[in-house]
Amino acid sequence: MFVHEKTYDIDELVLDNLHIHTRYSRCANREMHVRDIVRAADAAGLRTIALTDHNYIEKHNAVAAQRLKILKKLEKVPHEVRVLVGAELSSYGIGKFADDVECDNALDYRLYTTNHYHQHYWEHPAEKTPRAYAAHMLAIMDGVIESGRADCFAHPFMAGYVKAFDDFRDVTRAFTDNEIGDIMAKADAREIAWELNLPAVRDDPAFFRRYFHIGREVGVCFNIGTDAHVLERVNAKAFAEEYKQLLY
Repeated sequence: MFVHEKTYDIDELVLDNLHIHTRYSRCANREMHVRDIVRAADAAGLRTIALTDHNYIEKHNAVAAQRLKILKKLEKVPHEVRVLVGAELSSYGIGKFADDVECDNALDYRLYTTNHYHQHYWEHPAEKTPRAYAAHMLAIMDGVIESGRADCFAHPFMAGYVKAFDDFRDVTRAFTDNEIGDIMAKADAREIAWELNLPAVRDDPAFFRRYFHIGREVGVCFNIGTDAHVLERVNAKAFAEEYKQLLY
């Protein structure tokens, strides 16, 4: 588990980048070798990084074995940055998980996604309305909180993978402030953090500004994750000013 002191200072938060994909993720650039990620993080003066490759449902529990391979690679690369070997895990429906608890517990950092609706195996609400998707997303997140399996939510509330509407932001507009605050508070009570995911914030700044301010009022823990699939996005500090402009 990764826990840092709660802060809403972007310059402090960007010292940690807790969402980075290596070549083990099919969507990552082939340049994302572990050694080069670590070197880029050290060159940027980062404090902590988390390697969070996807768990693919057709390769059940594969991320646990993958972790051992990454650890062997890390042994060969001198580094100053703290490296957490975790995964971007999937809760693909209400109470449905793509890996076993034992697999999750073997990881340093359990980053849970609840909204990869573009995946063929992902559960969708019976009713195809923005409000139904918002309620469905909340129910999945609630199940993850109750399970005790997560350290942080990846791109929470993000609706960019919902393809049922002309404007995916109709889904994020369907969340009420009380719903956002309540689920954030419940997660915080279980020491689950909330990600400030760079692509998500860029795609829906009005919602994520709202999300950030509600989280500050509730007093939750935020983690920065640039969702790096290329080396230039490893250095979270390079995006500090953009985060400030979009969130403040």
